Amino acid sequence: MTGNFLLGAGLAAALALTAVCLAQKIPSARLVKALAASSAVAIAAASLYLWLLIFENDFGVEYVAAYSSTTLPTLYKISAFWAGQQGSFLLWLLIHAVAGVALTLRRTSAAALGIFFLMQSVLTLPVLMKSPFAENPVEVLEGAGLNPLLQDFWMAIHPPIIFVGYALLAVPFALSIGALLTETASREWLGEARLWTLTAWAFLGAGIFVGGYWAYKVLGWGGYWGWDPVENSSLVPWLMAAVLLHMLNLSRKRAAVLVAAHAAATFTYALVIYGTFLTRSGVLGDFSVHSFAGTSVGSAIALINALVLIGGLTVLLIKAKDLPQGSMYDAHSSAPFAVLLGCLLIIFVAAIVWVGMSMPLLTQLVGEAAAVDTDFYVKSTAPIAAAIAALMLWTFAKFARTISFGGKIAHVGFLLMLAAIVVSSTGETVTNEFKPQTAVQIAGHEIIYEGQVFSPDEREKFYVYTVDGEAVRALTKLRSNGTDAAREPAITKTFGGDIYIAPHAAKVEQIAELVLTKNLFAMDGEFGYVFEDAHIDYDDNHQPIQATASITITDGEVNEVIHPLITVTADGGSSKAIEVLDGRRRVRLTGISGDLDKARLEILPTLQTISNMPITTTVTTKPLIWLLWLSVAAICLGTLISIRK
Repeated sequence: MTGNFLLGAGLAAALALTAVCLAQKIPSARLVKALAASSAVAIAAASLYLWLLIFENDFGVEYVAAYSSTTLPTLYKISAFWAGQQGSFLLWLLIHAVAGVALTLRRTSAAALGIFFLMQSVLTLPVLMKSPFAENPVEVLEGAGLNPLLQDFWMAIHPPIIFVGYALLAVPFALSIGALLTETASREWLGEARLWTLTAWAFLGAGIFVGGYWAYKVLGWGGYWGWDPVENSSLVPWLMAAVLLHMLNLSRKRAAVLVAAHAAATFTYALVIYGTFLTRSGVLGDFSVHSFAGTSVGSAIALINALVLIGGLTVLLIKAKDLPQGSMYDAHSSAPFAVLLGCLLIIFVAAIVWVGMSMPLLTQLVGEAAAVDTDFYVKSTAPIAAAIAALMLWTFAKFARTISFGGKIAHVGFLLMLAAIVVSSTGETVTNEFKPQTAVQIAGHEIIYEGQVFSPDEREKFYVYTVDGEAVRALTKLRSNGTDAAREPAITKTFGGDIYIAPHAAKVEQIAELVLTKNLFAMDGEFGYVFEDAHIDYDDNHQPIQATASITITDGEVNEVIHPLITVTADGGSSKAIEVLDGRRRVRLTGISGDLDKARLEILPTLQTISNMPITTTVTTKPLIWLLWLSVAAICLGTLISIRK
């Protein structure tokens, strides 16, 4: 209730500010700043309140129970805020509100402020519709925790960076519509829009890179980009933001380009909302590992997208006759023509990617939903990317003196990125079965599989390899029941590139199940078992917390009593394997009957047996992959220099 009240207060202040700015040509600056600050403070307070609930392990809140737990490390408790759909929308709204305060401190027109805070108001609606503060209808003692794949530094920072880009792209849209509504032919908004677009483009590009690096480092499928529809939903607005940047710069020199700048501002922000709709509506549920389940929020986002796209284009069409007319370039050999042609090529790429990522939605409208494969993107965009590279090289050769220092660095970084993508994809991929302590020669490298090693708490295991004498380890995070939760590859970095080692899931076939009856002797062929007793612990509400058994295991000479337990969790229960008789057996309690008369055990292979098992591994070489990471750094550096200028 408290969180929703704060969100409602933030919405009320944003709506009041929208009304004031759109109703008055010159509203009170003090009132505008006060309302913007009030809205931001209310939204920030709601955000802090959600963090407080997460850190207090208040599992009476459904969102906290779904994405946090008592054992979650601090970094991931922080990132649990935006791990789910509701929290990520609140994060977006928070960044938008902070940007709104910054806008009121600059010389921003009343109309532009009105449009910006109108967008802030409509962005509040999805957060209220599917609130992160909703009560949990089921009482739980422990939260589900964060998906093990998301428990990584790069994924902890990826969403905030992306959402900064998303939120800031609302500013050039607001400035554009604000200018059209007041001084249609004005170009005064261009400089301010360029600053915000550069910042948004840098953050969005950095966020895409961080997500790609996480995929490369964590997922273990061998790449940094899989043309996943959700990945593409960020790529398309980033490409359009690049077009917007060039249109803003060119409009300052040639007034006839102004109409294209206005159109680019609308399409860029509309594509941000559209990508969010695809991700959050459930349309991609069967086609992307990143998408959220479908909810009523999808319809709200679709309406917001229609408001932005149809509203923005309608205003532009009405005001188009008042915009400057004339030629956008003087000759085909001129710099403006090169810029316009480059932007057209980027639009072609964005359109192809848009069609590909939208295919599940488009096909669903006429029949059964279907998606395109990665070859569609590669074969259709590669020739255009080559043309863009050639055009950039020609432009550099002829017009280098007209390009700013920051622009030079960013464009060189982009060219380097295209080259690095091509070069790094020429590596060799081999899938082999590796036997422990046996050397395998792959792509000129000697690789030896040393075996598996478990962490002391058995929550992680490592596949250990030696590559040309250097030890590397592939990590597998384990669930509480010992099964694989998330795998990370082993990567050996050299000047010539990376050797990327991705072990496949180990196939353990030596798991047997043994059902024991109380006080009756049973054998598994080598060892004997007697189920002595069991008891169940309950909480204050008489809900089971854990069940513990007492079992004696013997080899005929030595008896050992163990007390395995099952901890009750939201999805059933979990238990850990126990080593007995000096590691000659590993057992795990998987069930106790309601009358406490029977117990079920899994008989697991020993750690030594597991370590000596052969493992299927895919080894891929990535020639000069470090050039790709360097190119992204160059793009961001060049953009930051341009922002300062």
